[in-house]
Amino acid sequence: MKTITQEQLRSIDINVRAYYDYQAERTAIDGRLGKKKDGRFKKGTPERDEYMLLALQNRRDEIFMFEEVMEKEITKSVQEHPLWIYFLKNVKGCGPVMAGVIITQFDIHKAPMASNLVSFAGLAPGKDKKIKGKKCSFNQFLRAKLCGVLGSCFLQCKSVPYSGYYYEYKTRLENSDRETEEWLYKEDRKKKEYNGMKTRTVKWKDGYVDHRHKAAIRKMIKMFLQDLYVAWREIEGLPVRKSYAEEYLGKKHGEVVNVDFRKATVPEKTNKFVRIKKAKVIG
Repeated sequence: MKTITQEQLRSIDINVRAYYDYQAERTAIDGRLGKKKDGRFKKGTPERDEYMLLALQNRRDEIFMFEEVMEKEITKSVQEHPLWIYFLKNVKGCGPVMAGVIITQFDIHKAPMASNLVSFAGLAPGKDKKIKGKKCSFNQFLRAKLCGVLGSCFLQCKSVPYSGYYYEYKTRLENSDRETEEWLYKEDRKKKEYNGMKTRTVKWKDGYVDHRHKAAIRKMIKMFLQDLYVAWREIEGLPVRKSYAEEYLGKKHGEVVNVDFRKATVPEKTNKFVRIKKAKVIG
């Protein structure tokens, strides 16, 4: 198996970030032109003089073509990485570009526990907020891509088992009497009962739908990171610790199985990947 050097990882990182930079520019131009990604006009877009917008349209097409070139280059590089070969390519909803984000932003050798990945991704309670005047404790780029891109992809393609975690947790919150603090929408701050307040304490079931949606996305990504931790550590031949819930609280979620990740495959008809709960466990 070909070994990926640190120099190559840094190059993949540059390509991945550049890809998203160009994508952001193309998306902004599409918004100005009122077009979708496939080039068709959005519904309700008014008529314009297309000749006057020709330079902008050409720039948009140029960026779109360059995106495709960058994606092919990233795919070529990522497909040589063991994590892609033995795990990520079997995760429905995780493409080569997102795999490039995961491979370049995480260092599995610095993550003796799954919670280290969760914390670095900005998903650990109490460590997920930026504090003015202090260095951010998590990777903002990584969190944006995991929650904003990967999470949406899992839901759109109904990825097994991760989309199931989303709906299960969202349903639980919709019926939960547990209280949470959430930011008020600007229009709600003007209401008499809030009198200009910025946050409120409310039961989960009575909170904003968007708040429950984001919480369920975070839960889904955390479950993915637990699987990523086990798979990657096993691939690298590193010891794997039980999750906090298993090791300290005595909780077990699902059946514990041992699988050799180098032989793990995905059934072609179902695209279902067996969730790994235990590999080489210490502690």
